[in-house]
Amino acid sequence: MAATAPAAPAPSIHEDVVEPHESHSAPTRTIAIAVDSSSYSEYAFNWAIQNIIRPETDQIVLLNVRPVVSIPAVYGTLYVDYSKEFEEMETANRKESHDLLRAFAAKVPANKYNMRGVALRGDPRDEIAYKVEDIKADMLIVGSRGLGALKRAFLGSVSDYLVHHLKVPVLIPRPSEDEKIKG
Repeated sequence: MAATAPAAPAPSIHEDVVEPHESHSAPTRTIAIAVDSSSYSEYAFNWAIQNIIRPETDQIVLLNVRPVVSIPAVYGTLYVDYSKEFEEMETANRKESHDLLRAFAAKVPANKYNMRGVALRGDPRDEIAYKVEDIKADMLIVGSRGLGALKRAFLGSVSDYLVHHLKVPVLIPRPSEDEKIKG
């Protein structure tokens, strides 16, 4: 009978993936934007670029959190070495996270926008909260899956957690009825 072993929290990983273009001076504001592969994240990013970001003075810090790979454990005398599978899954997750950050950064001209991309690993709530404080962000912009109150209470919500635990403003852009997101 296989089960997932309770694991100690994995060490945090914070990797700079996208570096700012050399032509940018010191920013006056740092705006963090948490991104993932969802259409809600895409909407929040585009909304921020159009409505919040001042290319002349702001630095955008894209944040993406990949999951910690858990290794199943077998109880009893049977031992199975999952290190190869673990390494393959971690490598795939890392590549996907880095590619996603680069794809978001490529949506805007590097010489116009002062942008960094940071790949994180762990629980999205904890890692984003930590990194926003670490980079001294002035604001966080994050997408929302549009969960109702009941689902949010049972499933939890990253954006809801961040709104209640961060000391900086958290903006959660939502599309109008005309812009409704599919997916």
